[in-house]
Amino acid sequence: MNSQKGLNVRRKRCLFQVKQLVALILLILCGTLAAQKKNSFDSYQWTKTAGSLTLFQPGDAVRIRVWELYEGDRRNPNLSGDYPIQQDGSIIVPLIGQIIVKGLTVHELQQLLEEKLKAYLRTPYVMIHPLIRITMQGAFNRPGSYRVDPSQSLWDLVAAAGGPRADCDLRKMWVERGGKVVIDDLLRSFERGYSLEEVGIETGDQIIAPQRSRLEIGVIIGIVNLVASVVLLYLRLRTGSW
Repeated sequence: MNSQKGLNVRRKRCLFQVKQLVALILLILCGTLAAQKKNSFDSYQWTKTAGSLTLFQPGDAVRIRVWELYEGDRRNPNLSGDYPIQQDGSIIVPLIGQIIVKGLTVHELQQLLEEKLKAYLRTPYVMIHPLIRITMQGAFNRPGSYRVDPSQSLWDLVAAAGGPRADCDLRKMWVERGGKVVIDDLLRSFERGYSLEEVGIETGDQIIAPQRSRLEIGVIIGIVNLVASVVLLYLRLRTGSW
């Protein structure tokens, strides 16, 4: 009788300790999730207008599309293409020759090209897209420098870099500019699918994706095993099958 009573006391004490441990684990997990959410929100508050993206700079490129709104059988010359901006801030366009584009906005360059093309086309129509330089570093399949349209999404840029490697930790990607971190968490932007200019990416930026740590994976597995053991112990105590 006494032994059965002592066993019940030990069970109740053990059950109380298990409940405390479960509550502690849940408290730690909730705190971690809350901190991650706050950091993600703080990072998302970093926004910047895309005005600088409309100013052409050496090292970038210009995507030009040319059409002629005409009557008759005249054919359009093949002027459409991507034109790299030289160090002196110029591009070289067939028929027109060298044009200084450094410091021009998209609208200003469009008007300039249409005016110059009137000497060759009856009613030229020009569409301009700036291409900015972004460097993809870290755990990508094809890291390197890419010229991309700032209206594209971050997913488009990651795809251009061959996609993330199996050990890529997308949750911890960050953006550096001039050696300084300007965006420390891109996950929120990835999930919402914002464009590069809406996120605040500028020409010359570096997007860095770290490699997932094996230790981190081991810690996660350890926590899962610990929680499973605690739940199993709790069920045994509840059912009296100890």
